[in-house]
Amino acid sequence: MMLAFLETTRIGCINLCLADVLHQLRELSEGEGHIVADKRHPQFAQDTISKAFLKARRLSGLAWQGKAPSFHEIRSLAARLYTDEKRRDYAQNLLGHKNAATTDKYRDVRGSEWAEI
Repeated sequence: MMLAFLETTRIGCINLCLADVLHQLRELSEGEGHIVADKRHPQFAQDTISKAFLKARRLSGLAWQGKAPSFHEIRSLAARLYTDEKRRDYAQNLLGHKNAATTDKYRDVRGSEWAEI
């Protein structure tokens, strides 16, 4: 699947757009021309994006209490935030899923949120 969207696509709840994130990643990669793939590794392996995320997370210098979030946990959060802000179809298209059931798996909080009574 091929996706095209503007670098100015913004998520209001954290006030970031794709261009902001790309700028930060380029700074972390010390100006390298490619964030994920490069001349030595031009093709994506199944875990290429996850490994690039781990590298960027380490380089960010951020610290977590407990276990740091994985790429898929961040992707799951994005699915929930974009669903709340823009609608279900938008989130599904952004994640690149053909089937809504796949996106629903990303939207599942798996018991990590409080139930209000």
